[in-house]
Amino acid sequence: MSPTTPPSNSESIASNVLQARLPGLTPEFVARHYPSTVSVVHVHAVNRHGERTPSSHNITGISPKSWNLCAKSNQMHADFQRAVGLLVSSGDATEMQGRAKSQTPPWEPFTFAKAARDISELVNLPSASTADAKDGSKATAATCGFGQLTDLGRQSMTALGAHMRALYVDALGFLPPAVSQNANGGPTDDLYLRATMYTRTFESLQHILGGLYPGQEPGSSLFRVNVRPAEHETIYSRDSCRRMMLLFKELSKACMALHAAERQKLYTDMRNIPALREYLDAGRMSEKSHHLATTVLDTAASAYVHGLPLPDAIDGAFMARLSQSAAVEHMLSGWKSAALARLQIGPLLHEFAANVAAVVETDRAGGGQHPKMAIYSAHDTTLAPLLATFGSEAEPADSAANLSELMWPPFASSIRIELLKDSQSPYPAVRPAWEDDQKDYSEDASLVPFEKRTRPVNVPKSLYRWSHATKGTTGERNPRATRDYYVRVWYNDRALQLPTCRDPGAHHTQLGSSVCTLDGFFKQIARFVPSKKEAAQECLC
Repeated sequence: MSPTTPPSNSESIASNVLQARLPGLTPEFVARHYPSTVSVVHVHAVNRHGERTPSSHNITGISPKSWNLCAKSNQMHADFQRAVGLLVSSGDATEMQGRAKSQTPPWEPFTFAKAARDISELVNLPSASTADAKDGSKATAATCGFGQLTDLGRQSMTALGAHMRALYVDALGFLPPAVSQNANGGPTDDLYLRATMYTRTFESLQHILGGLYPGQEPGSSLFRVNVRPAEHETIYSRDSCRRMMLLFKELSKACMALHAAERQKLYTDMRNIPALREYLDAGRMSEKSHHLATTVLDTAASAYVHGLPLPDAIDGAFMARLSQSAAVEHMLSGWKSAALARLQIGPLLHEFAANVAAVVETDRAGGGQHPKMAIYSAHDTTLAPLLATFGSEAEPADSAANLSELMWPPFASSIRIELLKDSQSPYPAVRPAWEDDQKDYSEDASLVPFEKRTRPVNVPKSLYRWSHATKGTTGERNPRATRDYYVRVWYNDRALQLPTCRDPGAHHTQLGSSVCTLDGFFKQIARFVPSKKEAAQECLC
């Protein structure tokens, strides 16, 4: 089966909820969001992979026998397999040299013994060609595997990289125009790169780099990509955390009950579509199944964005309803429970907080080297809890009227956390009500309840003991020692307004509440950042 032309963003409701949009980089946009007084110091970029095939062949009524969407992707995957094979056979991996992983400084990658590297998920790509589909399509050299990045997904990720180049290289001059090597001839120090142990995230990262630094000759540039074994991964939550799974199911059920009327209507409409009714009956699923919408969305979204034939009833409006219902199943619970969001994404936020603090200390000291940009190639299940911790939809209310703002993260979605510096604009004269509550935490973080923390537990005390003669500070603790630094969080084409950053004194005086003071940002995420000891304890509760 050959795909038809996929709908464009301007032609379809579904394009807005299934495929990420990026802001237009006009001169007016750059001048408004990046005035001359503001400079970018560092960027954390977290993206969902691009368009892919379904993760399994569950809904035979709308899934073709062969997903022939990967002509170029298959060629690149073969090269990828060879490259990974060379890496693993080189035998140069060693354990960390006698240092506990908890003591690893920011930006230093974990290095695991070869025996600890399970690369099967990276290189195994089972064919998505099946025997029980309803059409007559045949497997070809373009046939994808399940969950594989398609040619359209490659284009979307390249476009994301090109957007980053247009902004951070061409418009702002923040990143260098060409790939550089470090002093030892090794991988560039400007970028810290991470991907999960899934082919689609690693290859999505490849194409982001292709858009960010196009025209590279094969073998001419080196990039170090950090990939962690599943048991050490922080980019997505681990099912081995029993309490997280129990809490998720409990809260997901409660969230679905709040929107029971819409879910019942959606389920009824699904049953009126023969191709879906057959699946629902075979799977013995009901409107109360906590994975109903996400399972249907997995196949329907892949088919829709690639322009494959679908029943007339599966149109843009239906896809938007599916996306909303999937968000209720798997995202809304994160807004309802800080404990759940902490279990889902807390370890990754722990890394972000440590990295931001390290960059500020390095920049403030006027020397040292740190990556300018960190790119994490991830999943929808990474972005969803991150958005919950950022309160990206202003904590949507329980009413169905507000549900339209809550959507499942589209393909190629990205979150960018920009650390900004502005030493010229006036700092907020008003002190946030919570600023005086900041404490020099003891080593036992459990002494301070999560909800009362004003900065992440792993932010070092030294960040608030900085001497700067021109500002009249001393080496004593100074709650405003970070006053030149701000944080802005972008989600696709809009800057988010984090709830804490709306507080008086917690945002930039000129750019508004979408640009948090550094302490405003720390306050927002503090209750979601456990220490490693706390994270382990919470999983066992």
